[in-house]
Order: sequence, then C-alpha cells, then structure tokens
Amino acid sequence: MTRRNLGSIILATAVCGWTAVVVNPPADASGGGFFKTPSDNIVCQYGGSGARAFLVCAIKSGLRPPPPRVHCDGGDPTDHIIALGTTGRATEASCAGDPGPLLGERSATVLRYGTSWHGAGRSCSSAATGLTCRNHSGHGFFLSRAHTRRF
Repeated sequence: MTRRNLGSIILATAVCGWTAVVVNPPADASGGGFFKTPSDNIVCQYGGSGARAFLVCAIKSGLRPPPPRVHCDGGDPTDHIIALGTTGRATEASCAGDPGPLLGERSATVLRYGTSWHGAGRSCSSAATGLTCRNHSGHGFFLSRAHTRRF
C-alpha cells in the first residue's frame, strides 16, 4: 500500500468546485463538507467532482495498527488520516500540514449509526462498531478504536 502526503488533497478543498450528495447534509454544505460519527472519534471531509473528488477521514484515537513513523520534509508525521478516491485503494497520510478533517469537526453533520453517506462515487456506513467507506471499485476502509482495515 502506498502512503502519501495529503497536501494536494487538502489543497483541493480550497481550489475546486464541489459536488456531492449527502444524507442529511448541513444547510451550508454547497456540495462539500464534513460528517462525523456519533462518538465524535471519526471526522470526514468530502468534496470535489470527477477525478478531483475526495474523501479524507481522521480518527482521533489513531489508526490501528499505527503506520510507521516517517521523516516529513513538509508538515508533520501523522497516524490518524486516511483517504479514499473514487477508484483504487485507500491511502494513509504519512505527513500532513494541518489536522485535515478535524478542522471541520464543529460544523460536521453527525452520521447516525445505521445511516449512510453517499457522494461522488463513494459511500460510508456508520455503525456502533465503526465506520466503513468504499468506492465503486469495491476498495475502501474500516475505522474503529480497535482496528483499521483497508480493502
């Protein structure tokens, strides 16, 4: 699995037009935004369209098992951020310049247990056991306090 710096994904939130469909979106979603689990442990940010569509999630308790620490030329090492494109496997961020999705935690819509979010070729389902996100290629991830799984 390739790990990468998510600087370009985070930057994309500032420069691209967003389109997405969300279950119970916040009134100011404008096609992109944030959602979180009821436990407040996982916060996700989504936006973009087509090849620029992105979904980035942060888990406060950290990815389990934690990824290896790396030296970062830009930003700081991180062990709590994972991203999923419309195709391909999920990737963990090894370096980040800011908290990523956690910046939108206060405005994030709660994705209640038993409900799903759908947008730009991906979907996430919230359950008391954790958050599962997948793309149209069938790849994705599962996040919980106990473990992280990419598929």
